[in-house]
Amino acid sequence: MLVEGDTRLFNQYGVMAVSQAKHPHVKAREAQQFVDWVVSPAGQAAIASYKIGGEQLFFPNATK
Repeated sequence: MLVEGDTRLFNQYGVMAVSQAKHPHVKAREAQQFVDWVVSPAGQAAIASYKIGGEQLFFPNATK
């Protein structure tokens, strides 16, 4: 609690599909569907709703 909210603890997450040109075996369509879902309102809501002990762990910001 001593350092809660400290900007030095900011830990940005990201999501991106692996390049099919470099890795032809990847399921590019499915990967893109996942990326699209993560940044969608539904995906952002799912991220925000993840809690342990009633405490929200992640704060989505795909619009930034």
